[in-house]
Amino acid sequence: MVTLEHLDVARSPVVDRGPKVRVTPARLRLASVGLAVLALVVGLVTALAAAERHAATAAAWQQAEPLVVQAQAIDTYLSDADTTAAGSFLQGQVQPARLRVRYTDDMASGSSSLAEAAQEAGNDPAVASSIRTISEDLPIYAGLVQTAAFNERQAYFPLAAAYIGEANHLMRTRILPAAAQLYRVENDRLSSDLGTADGSWLVPLAAVLLVVLLVLLIVAQVWMSRRFHRTFNAFLVGSTVVTLVLGIWFIAAVGLESGAVSTATSNGSSPVVVFTQARIGALRMTADDELTLLTRDSDPADQPDYVRTVDHIDLLLTSAASQSAPKEYNEIAQIDGALAAYGRVHRHIRQLDGSANPTLEQEADTLAASQLPAASSTLDGDLSQAIATSQQAFDRSMSGAVDDIAGLIWASAILSVLAAVLILVGFRPRIAEYR
Repeated sequence: MVTLEHLDVARSPVVDRGPKVRVTPARLRLASVGLAVLALVVGLVTALAAAERHAATAAAWQQAEPLVVQAQAIDTYLSDADTTAAGSFLQGQVQPARLRVRYTDDMASGSSSLAEAAQEAGNDPAVASSIRTISEDLPIYAGLVQTAAFNERQAYFPLAAAYIGEANHLMRTRILPAAAQLYRVENDRLSSDLGTADGSWLVPLAAVLLVVLLVLLIVAQVWMSRRFHRTFNAFLVGSTVVTLVLGIWFIAAVGLESGAVSTATSNGSSPVVVFTQARIGALRMTADDELTLLTRDSDPADQPDYVRTVDHIDLLLTSAASQSAPKEYNEIAQIDGALAAYGRVHRHIRQLDGSANPTLEQEADTLAASQLPAASSTLDGDLSQAIATSQQAFDRSMSGAVDDIAGLIWASAILSVLAAVLILVGFRPRIAEYR
């Protein structure tokens, strides 16, 4: 005989299971959607991190670095034009054709690089002032040099020396400082792009999200294995593998890109800065020597400036040698040798010119006309070659950095979507068991 009490006891398990049947599918759906969304978020953040670093790397390589080279070219061309203009007056009343051509080419190349820099800069206020100063003062400088040449042809040597000295003063006090400021601005931009390419807050965030997703996928599989008594869920295992592949790809791509950017900085952009400053200094010290001879040391600032410039070059080369690779060290040793050779010519000329003997002073002029250009050209050629080598090293490393990080953008999108789909498919059979 079944009593009411027995009936209640028989029904009680069904009533107790009712809420569990309704809640468990909801939890599974929530877990599947949550993990799938997290996978998509991981892909989005990873892609954004890769895109940011890719954009910064490409900007440093294809935009900032060419502008730095252009700014360096302006400074170098104008420095060389000034040195050539002063040196040509030491060659006699009729300037040699090769020096006239060199001066003309320097001025034309400097003006062309300035026009390109102005076009690239547009209305950028950071460089507009420098470009305007150079543009306004360069014709004045050329006019002073032309007037000096005219007076020398008329044998008005003191007047010619005065004009060339005024031209040199304009170049050093206004034009070259403006060119140096332009170079500093562009070099700072390059450093900023390289800093962004080598570091971003999105990278650690993406790494953390990848770890969280992997941990949650493992936890979900362990729970489902215990709850449903199945050892593996092939789709969830697949999503875990896909996420792991994305994580390894992310670490490898970011690591390789970071290493390439670091190499580009240490073997490329940093040596370029050092060698460029040394090259401009070498041209400046040659101009100091030439102007001293032209004016017979009437400007007491020329030789002290020479000493300061040589000390600065020595400091630059010493600093570069302490941080250089073996190949760069050999280049620096060659530059040191050329600088020492120039120093020997300089000291010989100064001994003759400082003797207060007209005959010896004339011998100093002859020695300067014959040996100073060769010594200066050798030093300038070694520095120019070192700059070109460093720029090539920069281009190679930055090209590799761009390639290393480019594939990660698409990989992040594709693999994250695949992981999300596998998660949803992996949970679907377990949810269907409750229908």
